[in-house]
Amino acid sequence: WKNKKLSEMSRRDWRILREDFDIRLRGGKAPNPLRYWEESGICEEIQKALAEMNFKTPSPIQRQAIPIGMEFRDVIGIAETGSGKTAAFVIPMIHYIQQVPRHMRDRTPQDGPLALIMAPTRELAIQIETETKKIARHTSIRVVSIVGGVSIQEQGFKVREGCDIIIATPGRMLDCMSNRYVVLNQCNYIVLDEADRMVDMGFEPQVNEIMNSMATLLKAENEEEMERQ
Repeated sequence: WKNKKLSEMSRRDWRILREDFDIRLRGGKAPNPLRYWEESGICEEIQKALAEMNFKTPSPIQRQAIPIGMEFRDVIGIAETGSGKTAAFVIPMIHYIQQVPRHMRDRTPQDGPLALIMAPTRELAIQIETETKKIARHTSIRVVSIVGGVSIQEQGFKVREGCDIIIATPGRMLDCMSNRYVVLNQCNYIVLDEADRMVDMGFEPQVNEIMNSMATLLKAENEEEMERQ
């Protein structure tokens, strides 16, 4: 498969590629994995950032998760620490934000972010923020973290200036929402990093409450219910 053109790839070639990288799938029909970054459909700005970060070829989780994410489909990805999971979910997220109508990005100061990443600990959230900013460095995408140890008012001010992606821990995120520093009126894209760990740490009720608050304006089917929300 390494020496073939994309158009020449057979089903057997794709199967061998998955076997080579120990990529295993369950669920619905998934798109073919990535062979090379140039074939990914990722914008030039991200590809430039990946080159600067020395991401020469996609890792196994990136090869399969990115094409699924680029189709805006739900995915659960399992891979070892240090396998490039952050890029695997951040790249499709940036791709999504670049597709939304301009007026939605202009409304982020009033209606909140377009995407949300939740992590179980402050340290992991800050790590994700650093990686996300590196990947998005050549785009106009704005990233804000909401974690403990920083003034909640200061974080709320940054969100109110307008941001596309929020990276947060569940407890601090819920505090910000309760105090009306953050709303999720147009947030349709969410990533739960280390979701199993969040459940083990007792964050499931907070995560569910946050997810139930997402994009309520877009859920309502009749005008009266939309106005109430």
